Amino acid sequence: MDSTSGPGLFIRERDRILPATAEDEEVARSYPMFPDKGPITHGYRITILTRNIMVSAGDCVRIIHICEAVIPHLLLYIMGPKPIYDEYVNDVLSTPALPVHENPLAPSFYDGRTAVGPAIDYNYEITQYRFEKPGTYLLQWRPGTLVSNTLRIQVAAEKTGGPAAVRET
Repeated sequence: MDSTSGPGLFIRERDRILPATAEDEEVARSYPMFPDKGPITHGYRITILTRNIMVSAGDCVRIIHICEAVIPHLLLYIMGPKPIYDEYVNDVLSTPALPVHENPLAPSFYDGRTAVGPAIDYNYEITQYRFEKPGTYLLQWRPGTLVSNTLRIQVAAEKTGGPAAVRET
């Protein structure tokens, strides 16, 4: 991927699949230079990214999910967006749990193209959060045996009341 091409990031809007926003594409394009990627597990690395780690209460925080096959011959299931399972905010599960016997990198209903590593897969759902209370929020994606980096979101006081975190879909 060069600086003029995007990673082919998509979003799901009800029953339609649409191109992601230019801002989301820009965040995804930063992945190769991102210094805090997740650890490598069995030849795969998962990483989460966001545009800003310092936000005001009530601001939308969009999380981009990336899986990288870092060694040859590993498969990536590159079409999507695929659902996000096992994402945590402050160690509390905030997305559906990974179904039993499900491949954390490809849903059982997957019927699309694959790529052979080394390669990068950007086609996962983008999760969104609005943190209503000021403070520090730790986000991590933990599907199966994989563990991403941890994003530390700093929320400054601007709005009051409401729950500490509200997940949007």
